[in-house]
Amino acid sequence: MKAGQRQSGWAFAAALAALALAACESMYDAQAVREHPAPGRLVAVEDGRRIQIDCRGTGSPTVVFQSGGDLMGALGWQPVMQQVSQKSRACAYSRAGILWSDPASGAFSPQEVAHDLHAALRAAGERGPYVLVSHSRGGLYSMIFAGLYKDEIAGMVFADSSHPDQESKFREAGLSVGEYVSPAQELALAFRWTGLMRLSDYPADPAIAETVNAFYPKSAQANAREARQRSVTMAEAGKHRDLQNWPVVVLARELPQQTQARRRADAHDAYLLSADGLVAGSDTPESEIVWRRLQADLATWSSRGRLQIVPESNHAFFFHRPDMVAAAVDEVLAASRVVRRRPAPAG
Repeated sequence: MKAGQRQSGWAFAAALAALALAACESMYDAQAVREHPAPGRLVAVEDGRRIQIDCRGTGSPTVVFQSGGDLMGALGWQPVMQQVSQKSRACAYSRAGILWSDPASGAFSPQEVAHDLHAALRAAGERGPYVLVSHSRGGLYSMIFAGLYKDEIAGMVFADSSHPDQESKFREAGLSVGEYVSPAQELALAFRWTGLMRLSDYPADPAIAETVNAFYPKSAQANAREARQRSVTMAEAGKHRDLQNWPVVVLARELPQQTQARRRADAHDAYLLSADGLVAGSDTPESEIVWRRLQADLATWSSRGRLQIVPESNHAFFFHRPDMVAAAVDEVLAASRVVRRRPAPAG
């Protein structure tokens, strides 16, 4: 066989292998939808895209859950939903491209998230007022939603939320802001069509891991689309710092070693505790000090805001400590039913 013929043969074989891999990934995508039906409903938003939304319970205001920069979508809020939906209407949804929701096309904009959520709630027949509950990056999206739809907000709960100033504050402290999408992740996403991403699992809780991993490549691509524009999202969220007089609870993590130091100080010299609950002179990592101060600042954005520390926890306490989040939601629901700011007069 001549060299040119051999090269053509290898190229043809490679093309066949690529087609086979792409077909396998398409098969896995279809299998995920078939074997893991969406909880709740798929409702149409802009351009006919479908967004998955799961609403349960009765009562007003309606509690709306916004996930962070992860691949768990609505599933991440299941433990909290089980408690909150017993006392009020509660809705969790999955952003564009996450789990069952159709991906969005074109360049990402943070306003897109707010518009999608608003349209999904309307399409599902839900009406405000809403109490927004959000984790991590989802806090930025909730700030934007509240800024765009002020008249529909009754209160907010932030669970270890991102802050618009966190990049600048971390840099001022000489700390790295990290990579939102690492080169390794970019490489894996570039070859998503091969199905090779499925050789490793996304680190989700066993209760939801099978479903989350069934949609892993699709959700990872959507999450990366958002993450690449996180600085833009922070800048936009920073324009909406007036949380009016809405009841707001900011839940902040406290790592186990921080909790131990705080309890020792509190038992002897409580005056050593600052307003944000940090212990003066302790060996708390600088990154945790900056993070806590950002959480404390967020609580000042509303005249009825407060900071609450979640002891012996980590960034994922919203899933593993649902009682803490549910209690904060109960507090905000009760407060929102007492008084709400009237919309400003037109003109």
